[in-house]
Amino acid sequence: MIKKICISMIVLFFVSKASYAFETGTLRGRVVDGFGKPIALVNIESLSDGLKSKATSDSTGMFSVNYNAGNVKLTFTKEGYVPAYIPIPLDEKTDFSLDDITIWKIPPHGGLFFVGESDYLEMNKAEYYYESSSKERRFYVKGTPTVIKGRALRIIDFQTDSPLVTGKTLYQLDSKGSVGSIIFYPSQKYILNKEEDSYTKIADNVGLRKLNLPPGRYFYCTGEITIRSKVGYGFFFEITS
Repeated sequence: MIKKICISMIVLFFVSKASYAFETGTLRGRVVDGFGKPIALVNIESLSDGLKSKATSDSTGMFSVNYNAGNVKLTFTKEGYVPAYIPIPLDEKTDFSLDDITIWKIPPHGGLFFVGESDYLEMNKAEYYYESSSKERRFYVKGTPTVIKGRALRIIDFQTDSPLVTGKTLYQLDSKGSVGSIIFYPSQKYILNKEEDSYTKIADNVGLRKLNLPPGRYFYCTGEITIRSKVGYGFFFEITS
């Protein structure tokens, strides 16, 4: 009788340990696009300590996926959207709620696009040229700007033929349509109306630029204007109040 009880206790112990070994945590959250709208049918994959778990977002963008404790790697994919890869270190198996996960809709082609309330607005392309005198070289922009209201702007920078999307320089135009000049004498001096922006990498060929600018005309030069610059191109926009 004693032997049977001992064996039963041992079996119960191993069953308990085995059940615990297969317990997993759960990650919950919502997938939205760059306009803050929920996205259905997003494929979610969780890789963590030997466990691969998959899920799909529902009609409200909500999802739940299992994980093991450790370094969790989450992947969010859907056709027509930029994939998102998110590492999360979690030491315990628990029910954990995430902030909204944003995946960005891929624009129809390369260029710069304003992020509107529900869609993208493409920024017009334009060219710059110069006029020189013995003392200076002044640069002007020609083209039709994209007109947009508001000061706080979000811009998607999408490059199709190269992973480099950071090589754009922002200038403000004066009343004569000039971004500034390079003075030759008495010494070489750059007097260009350069502006700053905040750039965040989304993927190798997709970036997000954030700006807060007063009304006026602006030119995103592809590259940067230097003493060797003569003509070039970029993107032209105007902010109205």
